[in-house]
Amino acid sequence: MNLSLPKPIIRNQKNQTEFRWKTFWCLLTMFVIAAIANIPHSRAVKELTSKASELENSSILQSIISNGVTSLIIGSILIWIGLWVSAKANLGAPLIVEKLSGKPFSEVFNKKIVFASIFIGIILGVFILGLLKIQEFILPIGTAKAKHPSAIPNLFASFSAGITEEIIFRLGIMSLIVTVIKYIIKTKKASNRIVWTGNIITALLFGLIHIPMSSNYFDQTPIVIGTIILGNVITGTTFGWIFWRYGLIMAMIVHFISDVVLHVIGSPFG
Repeated sequence: MNLSLPKPIIRNQKNQTEFRWKTFWCLLTMFVIAAIANIPHSRAVKELTSKASELENSSILQSIISNGVTSLIIGSILIWIGLWVSAKANLGAPLIVEKLSGKPFSEVFNKKIVFASIFIGIILGVFILGLLKIQEFILPIGTAKAKHPSAIPNLFASFSAGITEEIIFRLGIMSLIVTVIKYIIKTKKASNRIVWTGNIITALLFGLIHIPMSSNYFDQTPIVIGTIILGNVITGTTFGWIFWRYGLIMAMIVHFISDVVLHVIGSPFG
């Protein structure tokens, strides 16, 4: 039985350039839908925290319009920059590009790669849950200030984060860092070292950006901050590796599945 991972996807640079606009509109649509999908979670967080009063002045329709307009503007900028720099870094969204080029669905989405991504997402989520259990025994994180949202809002949040965060961090930031490093050292090809450097730096930023989110539930103690950064660096590095190896869509799948295991099935923070 062969348990080795499927081979990395080969990017078609010509197609990435030719179908850049179509890829842009496809990703922008996904970004806006995902941003709106996060509304149930964001409203649930406010209901469970001291921000509950904010809901009195904001209807669901207002939230949809606000999230939709904001994500449309921010997404347009981030996705266009991301597609431009990711093409230079030989990263990007190769599966979307190949589907837009006319290839059949079955040929674009290799079953082995899809199953491998799902499996990696499950293992990653279980691994982080295990680390949190060990840490709880050795260095307790403390009592939460508020309850964590229930499974359904967390499911929406997992879907939203899987799309929006991968577009922002992997397509955008990681591709930009790899491209900048290539420019600085004056090389045309991104070596493994360059990509891993970009991946790790992006994962660190990914960890840092999650610190303010944890303030809804915990005081910002060194243990809390360290836990948030370490957990997100591990997951972020994995997402970046999948993005590099199999493209943006597979990174989204791994992110979504691991978040479901961690926040919907596992719910480590109660």
